[in-house]
Amino acid sequence: MLTREFRKLWLGQAISAVGSSVTIIALPLTAALTLAATPEQMGILVAAGWLPYLLFALLAGAWSDRLPRKPILIATDLARAAVLVTIPFAAFAGVLRIEHVLAAAFVAGSMTVVFRSAYAPFIPVLVGRDALVEANAKLALTDSVARVVGPSLGGLLVQLITAPLAILVDALSFVVSAIAVASVRVRETPPPRAERRSIWIEIADGLRVMLANSFTRSVTVIGLLFNATITIGDAVFILYLTRGLGLDALLIGVVYMVGGIASVAGATLVQGTTARFGIGPSMVGSILLLTLAGLLLLAASGPPVVAAAYLAVRGAIVSFSAAVYNVTSNSIWQAAIPDRLLGRVSGASQVFGLGLIPISALAGGWLGAHVGLWNTIAISVGGQFLAFLYVAASPLRRIRTTGDLPALTGV
Repeated sequence: MLTREFRKLWLGQAISAVGSSVTIIALPLTAALTLAATPEQMGILVAAGWLPYLLFALLAGAWSDRLPRKPILIATDLARAAVLVTIPFAAFAGVLRIEHVLAAAFVAGSMTVVFRSAYAPFIPVLVGRDALVEANAKLALTDSVARVVGPSLGGLLVQLITAPLAILVDALSFVVSAIAVASVRVRETPPPRAERRSIWIEIADGLRVMLANSFTRSVTVIGLLFNATITIGDAVFILYLTRGLGLDALLIGVVYMVGGIASVAGATLVQGTTARFGIGPSMVGSILLLTLAGLLLLAASGPPVVAAAYLAVRGAIVSFSAAVYNVTSNSIWQAAIPDRLLGRVSGASQVFGLGLIPISALAGGWLGAHVGLWNTIAISVGGQFLAFLYVAASPLRRIRTTGDLPALTGV
């Protein structure tokens, strides 16, 4: 059963998700349109936002297992607000540079790593393990609704007040989220200081548990393969839309909005889907749909409105599939791992699953400059088809319920 305290967190995250969905469009458009960024600079921008996962996720995960998580969530929300608000202020003053945007992306990304290390373990404290699927489905539904509202709002704001000023919405949303988290009444029981071991030993525990279990290992490898291949294309995605296909900010917002609507459907139907087909088959099927959707991105052509239609259908399939996969994998991850290990195991998974994104982003930017934007997208899509071969052979397809999960050893 979802508690009143969870609903407070849910409300704050809903508002924050809308703001972040605005920034998904506004930040790259700030670089591409306001600052005329090159493909290499766009790749560096993506890398700057994801590099903190490679650098800090292990430490952040182990650290969050030692401390109360609520203060971490509040502090990182406020820090992200303070960082992002510098972009519209600098733009208003006429001193915004690409270096400023890159630095802001890195610092905000670092705060997001710390936030996420505490956020996932905080949810079981509020709702209990028997309500995890429902809680994660509600959070995913909210995030999906934000993907409907945020991009369309972001596209409109970029058209009306420019991309840098639109980012102010996200900064304000983080302040609201911090206030919502501060209102949550919860009793956390971090381990006593006397029971702490070296943080490096605790990090090693997270790595060992993550690698020893076939389910957590498979999910991590899938994240590594698909995040790496998708990011090659994402690095030049906005440039491809604006310079290759001729879409303006409003059409881009509509494309993202359609994806958000499909994401709502995915989050709404995930419980029924997993009940009918089983957890593992649902996850494998969702990844197959996501992979096939890349073909629509390659096929997009013609007038901007026609190209946007291709992209909207592709976005709908990708967002629906991602919602099903993420809700299912997050819920089982939280159910399979003890609370005291969730932070460090999640941190280990983030390093492996997300650690190659900065390198892939730089590679995507380089490829975009040297082989062309469409060819870079094609390389990304081809890589996803190769990555799916691992998914098809993974042990995920045999897992129908949580009872089929292999036991964690040595915990």
